[in-house]
Amino acid sequence: MHRRIGLSIVVVTFAAALSIQVAAAAAATKVVYAGGPSSTKALAGKLLGKGVKALAQDQPGINAYFNQKVTINQGDSVKWTGLAANFHTVDLPAKGGQDLPLIVPGPLVTGVNDFAGSPFWFNGLVPTLGFNPKLLGRIGGSVYNGSSRIDSGLPVGPHSPNTLTVSFSKPGVYKYFCDVHADMVGYVVVRAKGKPVPTRKQDTAALVKQQTTAILAAGKLTKVKQPANHVSLGLSTPQGVELYSMFPSTLTVNAGTVVTFAMSAHSREVHTAAFGPASYLTTLHNAIGSPSGLAQAALYPSGPPPAGPIQLSPTSHGNGFANTGGLDRDRTTPLPTSQRIDFTAPGTYHFVCLIHPFMHGTIVVK
Repeated sequence: MHRRIGLSIVVVTFAAALSIQVAAAAAATKVVYAGGPSSTKALAGKLLGKGVKALAQDQPGINAYFNQKVTINQGDSVKWTGLAANFHTVDLPAKGGQDLPLIVPGPLVTGVNDFAGSPFWFNGLVPTLGFNPKLLGRIGGSVYNGSSRIDSGLPVGPHSPNTLTVSFSKPGVYKYFCDVHADMVGYVVVRAKGKPVPTRKQDTAALVKQQTTAILAAGKLTKVKQPANHVSLGLSTPQGVELYSMFPSTLTVNAGTVVTFAMSAHSREVHTAAFGPASYLTTLHNAIGSPSGLAQAALYPSGPPPAGPIQLSPTSHGNGFANTGGLDRDRTTPLPTSQRIDFTAPGTYHFVCLIHPFMHGTIVVK
């Protein structure tokens, strides 16, 4: 009798374990790329032909999720990849919620002086700006049911993970965000167990279609003409393509000309246009994201916004410094979309984006 009972227990336990293994094996994982997948470059060459070289010199990138919409069954997982490589996050708020802000205000700015030792205008008037501390680490677990946030966090550390995997335990349609890039969103559609979902072949076809749409739109960007006395900090498309160059890269104007530096219409980025010695600008770039006072000189304009165009000459702030401050198209931030600089004296003025210092340009003033 005891042997029979023991055998029954063993059989039941084994059957339960087997069913768990089968269920686990049945769970699927679909991959979503944060930024363009590696196949994008080859596809661009195929679609654009020789035009891909002109596009490549302007350092293209894509701030979008591929596939933007992914459909899975309840209990399945989504694996996002490319987070650290492309500086993206995955922010899954409670269902219907919004993403976390990237930049948050702190105490009033104090004690920030320019190269000549004079206080910048923003001392005592505006809050310090810095990365949201909530984003400096991962938030939540690895199972999502729509009730609480899961966030990959900013990939700011040297060993930041490049992937995030989340399983979805409740049917629904869930919108998620990149905390870094405005309007970079994706959707996870979770269907009940047993309901049909797209096959791998169908997902691949959707991926290629999304890539194709983005590439063809990008191919038209280099043909865009800028207005007179206007520099676009990058170019962009509604699909999330960004060209990380200045347009035009060199602009010639007469002394006393006011030049407008502006974000492109669909940009999901934050850019600046900063003038001054290369070593000084490098120090400002390195300060972004740190609590140092110099970070505020990188993020705020060098001249008070209500006072009209920022004045620039070789002696501005003791070393020829001028900065538009942060510019973006994000409706949820206080940053403007453009800033004007008055070039008051002849000379050759080089500038960079303090956030993306590989973006650079030149203003020649006659």
